[in-house]
Amino acid sequence: MNPKEPGQASLHSFPTSRPVAILMIFLAAVVFGALSYGRLPLMLMPELSYPTLTVRTDYPGAAPEEVEADISRPIEEALGVIGGLAKISSISRAGISDVVLEFSWDMDMDDASQEVLEKLDRVFLPVEAERPLILHYDPSLDPVLELSLSGKGELYEGESGLRRLRRIADIQLRRLLEPVKGVAAVRIRGGLEEEVHVLCH
Repeated sequence: MNPKEPGQASLHSFPTSRPVAILMIFLAAVVFGALSYGRLPLMLMPELSYPTLTVRTDYPGAAPEEVEADISRPIEEALGVIGGLAKISSISRAGISDVVLEFSWDMDMDDASQEVLEKLDRVFLPVEAERPLILHYDPSLDPVLELSLSGKGELYEGESGLRRLRRIADIQLRRLLEPVKGVAAVRIRGGLEEEVHVLCH
C-alpha cells in the first residue's frame, strides 16, 4: 500500500480531531439556512408572461356568422403567416371577434405585437367594424375571489328564482363590492337576464 500524503491524512483526520469546530460549522449552516428561509419571498401569483395575444374586433349589430366571415377569417388568414406562431384560433360571437394567437415560449412578445400590428394594417375590414385591439393575457387580471348565489327555482313575487338571484347580484351585491378598496371590477355571470322582445306587425 502506498503511504498517504501528509496533507491528505490531516484532511481526513480533521473531523475526528476537531469535533467542536465541526459542530460550530454545522450550527452556522443551520442558522444561516433558517434565516435565509425566513426571508425568502413568497408569491402566490408569480410574474409569468404567457406568449399569447388576442386580437379583439367589435362589429356592432353583426350576427356570429357575419363576424366569422367578415372579421375572424380575414384576420386569421393575415396573421397565420407570422413567425413563431404555434396555434391560432378564433371565437366569433354576436358583434365581437376574438382571434387568439399562441406563440412559442422563446418568442419575444414585443416583436410579435409589432408584427401583428403590421399585418393588421393590411387587412380590409367592413366599415362598420371597429379598429382591432391587441390584448395581452395577464394572469394578475384574473379574479381571485368568486361568490356564488343559490336558491330555489320556485316563483317569488311573480318572478323565477334565477331571475331574482341575478337581480340581487346585479343591483345589491355589485353596489356593495365595487367601492371596496382593491376591487378592480365586479363581473356577474349566470342567472336569467331580462330581455325585451319587440314584435313588429
